[in-house]
Amino acid sequence: MRSKLAAVSVGLGVFLIVAAALVRFYAYPVLATVPPDYEGVTKLEATGAEVFNSDPEVLAPETTDLDISSRTIADSGAKTPDGVVVWVNSTTVKRADGSIFQQSRERAPFDAKTGMAVDCKSCDSWTEVAAGDREPAVRRGLIYKFPFNTQKKDYAVWDDTVGKAVDAKFKGEEKIDGLTVYKFVQTIDPTVVETREVPGSVFGSAEASVDADMVYGMTRTFWVEPETGSPVNRVENRTQELQYDGVDVPAFNGTVQYTKAQVDELVSDAKGNSTLLGGMKLVFPGLLLLLGAGLVAGGLVLGRSARQQRAARRDEKALVDA
Repeated sequence: MRSKLAAVSVGLGVFLIVAAALVRFYAYPVLATVPPDYEGVTKLEATGAEVFNSDPEVLAPETTDLDISSRTIADSGAKTPDGVVVWVNSTTVKRADGSIFQQSRERAPFDAKTGMAVDCKSCDSWTEVAAGDREPAVRRGLIYKFPFNTQKKDYAVWDDTVGKAVDAKFKGEEKIDGLTVYKFVQTIDPTVVETREVPGSVFGSAEASVDADMVYGMTRTFWVEPETGSPVNRVENRTQELQYDGVDVPAFNGTVQYTKAQVDELVSDAKGNSTLLGGMKLVFPGLLLLLGAGLVAGGLVLGRSARQQRAARRDEKALVDA
């Protein structure tokens, strides 16, 4: 009986050890990747933002609350290299009265594990500068998310307005509703990003039109759940002004951030996903390995005991026969 139990114990132990390896080196990498069929909507807001009203009858800054909806959907049929996904993002910014202030669309390929932008000719990467008018785009750095297993270091994050990746510096750990997150801050100093032809009256000029500089600056703060690399909150302190002949006119000055309901939803999702991923990476394989090793060791001890018992019975029988 002991020999049978020993064989079962060793066999089950070996199975659990193999299962531990499969969970860590197969199941975890499969889970730690962006799903090819992702779809989601992110809600943001800006209270008391200064924006420029381009209505020909107004042509002046105004203060309003902004409601921002960002819809992202993966193009699961895109022709991409292995490990690359393509997301199409559509963002609509509405004033408090429901009128549309801005709309934008972009299509961007990135690495499904690291979140880094990928230069992929077959992926059809673009930015829509006007309805139906698209320009090819080559991006660098992180785009939509941080890498799975985010580290305590600086990461280059793409900014579409300046057209380059700028470091988001690691600033430490914080807690949001009990969830441990990493804080990163990206600072973009005021930069001339374009020159626009603007009616001279905007700047109090008698000229029919003038060439004004668009000056853009940003302090963007991310709070990232490190296991999944998912931002659970983001706050953008944005300054964007038209400048001409010493006169500054706000184009978009304000603080854009996730809504409270959006943060709550993202934190809740991150708690579940991080627990699963963390378990698949260390806890579950560790438990399976320990249990498997214990069963193998126990089976070997039972096997040795069974052999010793059989030997003792043979010796006893030999003495009786003699």
